[in-house]
Amino acid sequence: MEKVEYKGQSGENYEEYGITREVATWEDGLRTDPAAKTYEWWYTDSECSDGTRVVVVFYTKESFFTFQKPNPTVQMDLTLPDGTKITQRFSEGKGKIIRASKEKCAVTIGNNHIRYEQGNYVVHFQQEGITFDMLMKPNLPMWRPGTGHLAMGNDYFAWLVPVPSADLEATLTVNGVTKKLTGNGYHDHNWGNINMYNLLNHWYWCRARVAGYTIISSDLITVKQYGYTRYPLFMIAKAGKVLVDHETKTKVIREDTITHPVTGKSIDNKLTFINHAKDGTEYKVEYMRDNDISAVVMSKLKGSYSFKLFMKILRLNPSYVRCIGKVRLTVTGKDGKQAVFEENGLWEQMFFGANKEAHISEADE
Repeated sequence: MEKVEYKGQSGENYEEYGITREVATWEDGLRTDPAAKTYEWWYTDSECSDGTRVVVVFYTKESFFTFQKPNPTVQMDLTLPDGTKITQRFSEGKGKIIRASKEKCAVTIGNNHIRYEQGNYVVHFQQEGITFDMLMKPNLPMWRPGTGHLAMGNDYFAWLVPVPSADLEATLTVNGVTKKLTGNGYHDHNWGNINMYNLLNHWYWCRARVAGYTIISSDLITVKQYGYTRYPLFMIAKAGKVLVDHETKTKVIREDTITHPVTGKSIDNKLTFINHAKDGTEYKVEYMRDNDISAVVMSKLKGSYSFKLFMKILRLNPSYVRCIGKVRLTVTGKDGKQAVFEENGLWEQMFFGANKEAHISEADE
């Protein structure tokens, strides 16, 4: 059986990618050739104090398939405090190459952009009656899990988190009504040269802020060809410092598994991540699903006949669920004393495979 290699904490792997343990500003610049068989996107996620949630994503192509022609595309998913959901999307056109710097994050699509400016990030989105301007002031350093590469030979999927957490100030205008927002922001950056459905069967991606702690965790499961192998990722930070982020020490527990009424796939109402720091402290993070703010089967979305036929031929049935609920953090010191904190959080499940139930095996130590 072929094996996926996670290029994690090993020093020679950093040299292979021309990087070091510390993240450099240029790593958030353009990392691929958009005209080649690659994909790349810059993602931002905003949780505002009034309950507004804003996601803005900048793509080199219409989505994350390597075979697509270049087509700079930006999408906003807006959830208002009353639960109203609005999605806006703009593409420059097939064959166009994205305007993006290789030196830093500076991406422009139409009148929309994301930019790194003097240590902060600026996002502007304007489309069909909606204008969103956001300033993110990071309160944690740029971070990635090891080298950030999940590789199979020369093929890879890469992940970087330039903004694990930020204080945000924003202005949102919807149909002529403007309001100012504050809250917490997040930004990550993904790229690769292998279609994710050829590498990953499904994943959970989670983030939360609990009692001053910033938490990022993910549970990646490879496709059958690579043994449905689990590659968990975990990072917890506080007061501007990463406390623990070594992926091989992470244990994941899935509980209260049901069949999702929209996707028809299994989903876990409770996810638990456990990791131990070098000083003996145990961090346990429990994600307890209350409801969803988005749940879609991608083959049922509006799209071309050829795309849907492609999904059918490859026996793919991609689905996406974005969950919200309680996040409980339990910190246990080496002396056995515990502190328990709880806040609201959000996480997502992405399922590429047609299988309805999750198949998982643990990676070799």
